[in-house]
Amino acid sequence: MKDISIEESLVKGSGDICTTDLGDSTKPLVVRGVTSKTEIEICKETGRDFYYIDTGYLGNFPSVGNPSGKKVWHRIVKNELQHSEIAEVSPDRWDALVKQDPRLQWPGWKNYNKKILLVIPNPKACRYYNIDSEQWIAETTEKIKQYSDLPIEVRVKGSRSYRNREYTIYDAFDSGVYATVSFNSIASLESVLYGIPAFVSVPCAASPLAGTDLSTLADPFKPSQETILKQCRTLAYGQFTVNEILNGTAWDIIK
Repeated sequence: MKDISIEESLVKGSGDICTTDLGDSTKPLVVRGVTSKTEIEICKETGRDFYYIDTGYLGNFPSVGNPSGKKVWHRIVKNELQHSEIAEVSPDRWDALVKQDPRLQWPGWKNYNKKILLVIPNPKACRYYNIDSEQWIAETTEKIKQYSDLPIEVRVKGSRSYRNREYTIYDAFDSGVYATVSFNSIASLESVLYGIPAFVSVPCAASPLAGTDLSTLADPFKPSQETILKQCRTLAYGQFTVNEILNGTAWDIIK
């Protein structure tokens, strides 16, 4: 079978209920990545449903179930970019993901206190939200310094091989990170799941688990284990393999 895009895979999996054709306003639109800002804005302005596809939240690092660290999981979100609200779902998909990567099992809160990890925003996200990356970095750094004397480690999103094989996010965490600060990076989600408090600037997958007010750095928000698990289960029900997208499993869940 000829390879098709992940967007077309969702169309096929939906039984052609949705479309990648912006001009066909009779069907929900499938878009991929924040570079689809124009299409997303048109959908929001006209009240048209859209399904947003991007890299999955968790499970794409090298692990027992994914030794090569391939990008096997893709998130699909209806009318938003990330799943920022908790939903009541079965634990089955999350439990399966933890078996694939035992690091995802919440270890309890750590007591690291050597540094603050500041994650640089993705340039594409900056363009989508109309923010200046350098300005956000400068303002956020100033706020951190206002409320903490800890040194700041700046993490730039390097190549996928660097992030997966060399200086991973877990390497960064284990170097003594007290808290992680990002714009809307999955790193904040990974931080909480590793037992390190996090802060974000806009609604994202980490929102139910992270703070937004850096003035609380001395006593950061630490959600309960129950809340963490509920959001993890929510996210597991929002990310899928290509096969699940093609065979309709994803559509049956997200429609």
